[in-house]
Amino acid sequence: MDTVTLSKQNRLFWLGRYTSRAYGSIRYMMQKLDARIDGQPVPYQDFCRRMGIPCPYESEEAFCRRYLFDAADPASVRSCVDAMLGNGMTLRETITSPTLAYLQMAQSAMDLAARSEAPAVELQWVLDDIMAFRGSFDDTVEAENVRNVTKTGGLVERLSLMLRLGLQPQFVDRELRKLLNRLYKTGLAPQPDALALIERQALEERPAEPQALLAAVEGLFVL
Repeated sequence: MDTVTLSKQNRLFWLGRYTSRAYGSIRYMMQKLDARIDGQPVPYQDFCRRMGIPCPYESEEAFCRRYLFDAADPASVRSCVDAMLGNGMTLRETITSPTLAYLQMAQSAMDLAARSEAPAVELQWVLDDIMAFRGSFDDTVEAENVRNVTKTGGLVERLSLMLRLGLQPQFVDRELRKLLNRLYKTGLAPQPDALALIERQALEERPAEPQALLAAVEGLFVL
């Protein structure tokens, strides 16, 4: 197994979390923007409660714009994209410059989306750039442990969003097993109680209370 310093582990893990958070949040918001065009309300207060973030937004419109694009809002998707790129830049030598370029393109696409009155196309470009980053990352990063640490972070974030927002509950156990498969191949040190709860649900089919499972997923690592 390739040796990865604790500092680099942290960066790689959070690179995975930020890319997954940006991708999942944009997909969710694009669905809500489409629904809003059809006259359906955007339950933004409930969304903020589920996500555990402040709700300073005075209207649906303010939420849709600021949550997506306000760089001064630490909970926004734009802040997440900036953090994603920041981690990538620090890891340039590990992930390679061509792979990093896709994160830079994703940030540029967010800039374009923020200036658009109908940003669906530009937001799709962000998603495409993140997917291209993932493909390039798999193709160019030789160290298996590096890939596994980043993918573990991505799975933690994906499960967090699924559990918080009630997305695709039928796939939660499958994603938990994928998380365990990646985790076992890394040098990461999980919290024993959190790992035991996840293993009971994923491998022994002993369902946990949703909030307990969410706490286990989010508390699996101290990084």
